[in-house]
Amino acid sequence: MNAKNNIHILSRAVIIDEGQILLCQTLDLPTNFYFLPGGHVEQGESVSNTLLRELFEETGSQCQIKRFLGCLEYSFEPGHSSICHTHEYNFIFEAESETLKVHNHLPQLEPNIELMWMSLDKINTIDFRAEPLKALLPEWLKNAPNGSFQSVMI
Repeated sequence: MNAKNNIHILSRAVIIDEGQILLCQTLDLPTNFYFLPGGHVEQGESVSNTLLRELFEETGSQCQIKRFLGCLEYSFEPGHSSICHTHEYNFIFEAESETLKVHNHLPQLEPNIELMWMSLDKINTIDFRAEPLKALLPEWLKNAPNGSFQSVMI
């Protein structure tokens, strides 16, 4: 991919139920890792509309956005987190759903990811990407009533 297309904008959800966070795990990469549900913003689409669309595509559930938590600007070595880009903006929202609950069945609607619930405190022990979110999520959930912006760029 050429340098003009290496920046991606993503909208991600933090959905928590009974102390568990909803995560996706990759199934089709040489090194599988975990990430928040959501996905790429399409041309002419807002980050909030992207999130609701992506959550429906991944879970089959209608979701509601509770609040904007923050935006993480993140850059990494080519091939480390993605084969298609090296720089991304992750817009993170807290969301909820009447059907996405720990004790309900999680549908597997996309063949390249598996949805699962995990204890929020276990994120530090897994290959969770974008890596800086491990430290930012607990802080944002506790102290981000109006959202915040964080950059790991030098």
